[in-house]
Amino acid sequence: MKSRITVCACTFFLLFAAVWGNQLLAAEETSAAAGAVLPEDHIYTTINEDGRLEIMDIESMEEQTAQEQAMHIEDSQKDARVLKYGVVNFRTKSSAALNTNYVDANTGKSGYTNGYYAADAAFLGYENGKVKFMLSGVVGLVNASEVEVLDATEDWYVSFYRCEQGVLKHYIKSSMYSNSYTSAITVGEIQPYMKNNVYYYSYDGHYFYTDYLQMLDDYMAGTRKNAINPNDPYYNYYQFVSNRSKTSFTATDINNYVKAYLGSKYTSSQTKMYEMGKYYIQYQNQYGANALAVFGVSANESAFGTSNIAMTKNNLFGHNAVDSDPGLANGYASAQNSIQDHAKYYVNLWYSTPKYSTYNGSFLGDKSTGMLSYASDPYWGEKAAHWAWKLDLYTSGKSDVGKLTLVFKKSGGVNVRKEASTSSTLLYTTPANENMSFVLLGEVKGTTVSGSNVWYKVQLDTPLNSERTAIDYSRTGYDFSRSYGYIHSSLLSKAKTSESGGSQGGTPTPVYKKGDVNNDGKISSLDYVLVKNHILSIKKLSGASATAADVNKDGKISSLDYVLIKNDILGISKIN
Repeated sequence: MKSRITVCACTFFLLFAAVWGNQLLAAEETSAAAGAVLPEDHIYTTINEDGRLEIMDIESMEEQTAQEQAMHIEDSQKDARVLKYGVVNFRTKSSAALNTNYVDANTGKSGYTNGYYAADAAFLGYENGKVKFMLSGVVGLVNASEVEVLDATEDWYVSFYRCEQGVLKHYIKSSMYSNSYTSAITVGEIQPYMKNNVYYYSYDGHYFYTDYLQMLDDYMAGTRKNAINPNDPYYNYYQFVSNRSKTSFTATDINNYVKAYLGSKYTSSQTKMYEMGKYYIQYQNQYGANALAVFGVSANESAFGTSNIAMTKNNLFGHNAVDSDPGLANGYASAQNSIQDHAKYYVNLWYSTPKYSTYNGSFLGDKSTGMLSYASDPYWGEKAAHWAWKLDLYTSGKSDVGKLTLVFKKSGGVNVRKEASTSSTLLYTTPANENMSFVLLGEVKGTTVSGSNVWYKVQLDTPLNSERTAIDYSRTGYDFSRSYGYIHSSLLSKAKTSESGGSQGGTPTPVYKKGDVNNDGKISSLDYVLVKNHILSIKKLSGASATAADVNKDGKISSLDYVLIKNDILGISKIN
């Protein structure tokens, strides 16, 4: 009788888990498809110039948006349809909870973004009455009434990339009308074609420009010939490496970094990420969910395990679904279970198999491709990868970057075969979006296609059954040794993911110029207005902007600095 009870209990648990898993995936898929409004308890986070998480002051930002719209919307929309060069402003909503919907111009899929996370996008003209834009890799079409199209030849604040002491950062603007930014994200190391302290522009993160208008010319012409790296696209390794890979970092490395980041708050009572390193590694190996990618998502979603939902629900990922733990709705019995469910359901199935419409590639990615293309924050993939970079840079003598060769799919669906032959079993066909990445395992000879018999053996996004004849949807795990397939080499391209060695020139020059408070390369009335607003406590300066504002270097920003900037503009006395 005892054994029968055990069997019944196990059967019930397996049935419950299966039903819950289907409900979770269906609920999340529906949620991703809607995406119009963020929940009331949504936490808006930014990454400051020191690379640390901060909570955004959304109430003040909403007030600022209302003022900007009241002051500028009439002028900004005037003659927008005859502009040769434009920049699209997505921060037009009265509430930060309201996302902006668009349609992917290449795939026809619906998407959404939030202008409070990133305001600016490249303007590519009009198509079928809609505004065409590029933002975080996606080319989209949005209703003209949802955005502003501003003249790019005028002075607006836009996002940019800059190398600082050999580290490549992405500064994302949260307002085109002021010098505030949403995040300063680490996206890699300086590349051979880059220099420290030079502004670069890009809305795909792969090709960089020193001239904003030249970039728009290329985008509208469908080329990248004027980029500084026209034949050498950059791919942020931690943003595009497949989940189906294993990190060389250990559980101890992860714990040590979290401890260093949280300091005295690294206790079991103050963070749910306390000693969680072993579970990131354990479920990476079991479910094929790269530990650093999972760690990066959880760090950003839960503020390193200190958010309210993390502390009260053991939820490190913001999962908005009924938890798998019986009797504990909307929460987990432990933070460990949260990590397990993210790896088992979200990574291993929902984001990695063609059964679900949410499959766009099993890697962090951007708005055009990858598992975070559904995020309201268009640079969510970069932010999650930021924490992998920070851990990488913190841990001496170790890095994953460049250890694996990544290959990228071009636009259009691609057939994945069991063997290197066009007559071999078709395992599945990929989605149409471009820049899907795979880990290259090797090159073999097979059926000749387009004059070449070279096929790539790749680690698959999908788990395969023991015979390698079909996708395994059992949720038991991901077997690295059997989950591989073949794609003809003509359908994939190899790309560099990181190669340090740009022009650093010994001791780096400062990342600011005295008096140039907004860092636009010149001293103007915009700078003394920022100083005045700081003095009057209208808007406080911080980071490099505050350093540049302290012109006389007396350790504080005062009317003396304001006068020095004004005198420079009037030509009375120049700032050295």
